[in-house]
Amino acid sequence: MRDLKLKNNGRAAYIETVEAYFRALDARCVDDVLGYFNEDAVFTVQSAFVTCKGRDREIKTMFEQFLETYAAVVHTDFEHIVDPTAQAISSRFRVELDDRQQGHETKQSVNHWYFQEGKFQRVYVWISGDNVLGD
Repeated sequence: MRDLKLKNNGRAAYIETVEAYFRALDARCVDDVLGYFNEDAVFTVQSAFVTCKGRDREIKTMFEQFLETYAAVVHTDFEHIVDPTAQAISSRFRVELDDRQQGHETKQSVNHWYFQEGKFQRVYVWISGDNVLGD
């Protein structure tokens, strides 16, 4: 993942960053996923009242546990609202999850990202149903 100068690149750069992040997550590339975050980032699953602090600590553990739980994850059907002035993007999307016991779930989610120096600084997640991103 390369550092992006998003503020001057407009809407398309934010959308590409978010969709590339999800491609890395769907491909199960945790190191690539973490490359989108600043070291002191904060990730909050607002719908479950869970907050993870620190890219290399709690956020990394959250993603590792998530991918351990699910054999396959696919994010699709994105709709984005971009605010380059605030260095932020909100996205609505669908998540298809296959667990390791051959169960399948479809969820709807809305995420909101605030960027700092081209990377995620604060992330807020709302997801339908039970939380799949940690305790």
